[in-house]
Amino acid sequence: MVRKRWLAILLLGICLVSSQGFAAIATSGAVYLNAEPGDWVGGGIGADEVLWTHGDQGIFSVTSNPDQGASVTFDDGNFWRFNFAAPTYDPVTNTNTGNRLEVGFYDNATRYPFNSPTRPGLSFSGNGRGNNTLGGWFDVLDIAYAASGDILRFAVDFRQFGGSESMSGPSTYGSLRINSGIPINPVPVPPAVALFLSGLLLFARKLKPAG
Repeated sequence: MVRKRWLAILLLGICLVSSQGFAAIATSGAVYLNAEPGDWVGGGIGADEVLWTHGDQGIFSVTSNPDQGASVTFDDGNFWRFNFAAPTYDPVTNTNTGNRLEVGFYDNATRYPFNSPTRPGLSFSGNGRGNNTLGGWFDVLDIAYAASGDILRFAVDFRQFGGSESMSGPSTYGSLRINSGIPINPVPVPPAVALFLSGLLLFARKLKPAG
């Protein structure tokens, strides 16, 4: 009985590894991180803000995760991991087999891989630090896949609030680029906020007296 149980665990592990594939070392990569005071994971980056680049401070690798999302690692000796996944439930087909991560804004994310089927998954951890519960959002700006399903290119901005699934409290926000020509964004904000700020700026310019 015990032998059968261990055999089942071994087979499950093999299936998980084969479904995830192998991480490919990036050709180019960079991540900007800004940690607010009190955020547990962000407190481990060693400064209030950092910019890590591939081949300089460490090595970036990328792979697709079991939920058809993106998993990025940065090995600088502390091994940082970034996970992003779309909700696994598709209301159009009424199936829960996963949705491929695509360009777009993903709100109300919770900790990957423990996110509910109707919510996106997000997780930033490393240097021995991680959150049991978290909330946040991420904005996929660029993603490209090979015919095999491997991720060729990836650009995302994100914000992770540690400690609860609410969008409040200390957070770490970041801008991650893997083999992508989209420049790093040092102040990532949700698209709705960016649109609102652009509208305010345009309105202010119209009010500015001529001369």
